Amino acid sequence: MNTFGEFLFALRKEKGMTQAELAEMLGVTNKAVSKWETGEAMPETGLLLPIARIFGVTVDELLEGKRADEKGATADKEDADNAQEMSGHKFTPCNDFYEYRTLSEKICGAVCAVVFMLGMAAWLLVYLQLHTLHPYWIIAVASALSCGIIGIVFDLCNRAKREMKIRRGENPYTGAACGLIMLTCIIVYLCVGAFAELWHPGWVIVVGGAIICAITGAIGGIFTHNKKDK
Repeated sequence: MNTFGEFLFALRKEKGMTQAELAEMLGVTNKAVSKWETGEAMPETGLLLPIARIFGVTVDELLEGKRADEKGATADKEDADNAQEMSGHKFTPCNDFYEYRTLSEKICGAVCAVVFMLGMAAWLLVYLQLHTLHPYWIIAVASALSCGIIGIVFDLCNRAKREMKIRRGENPYTGAACGLIMLTCIIVYLCVGAFAELWHPGWVIVVGGAIICAITGAIGGIFTHNKKDK
């Protein structure tokens, strides 16, 4: 391994992070990370700052393959931040990973697109066969709302996003649970209303979901507050 590769390898091990996890955070492949560490290749210039932020070092330290003294490191970090501000963009610990679409986000987008297109296709086929829009319009609406559920699940499985929300003092599981509950309740309500014509008292499904979300959010907030106190 070269100096850069050896340093990157050491930093990754310090974090207890796998090549796959680092690759997902940066939106690259495992093979790319492996090549960086073995010295076969170097990351693109645009990836250097996100890598440095992930491991808490400066870009200069990353390129030199060693940590600078505390004073020098602080100065280098300030220079890097100033350079980013002058270019009209500044990275922060909370948005580093949002600057690059991760592999999981790309997969999520593809899955959502497939689900939505299948829903629209199914709705069109039903219309061509039965020559009626009601109540089968619910197929298109349900497929669109299902994309929201898929997005929530993928975000919840994304370790980088979970950690960023936790650093901001948010409870990622509470938000995900509330989103899943409400979207599911809305889909059920629309199906009950469209197919059984029970718009009333079916609305109680949505109200019940909102109440459950409020309780879930309160409980999640208590756990988050207790964690901060510790």
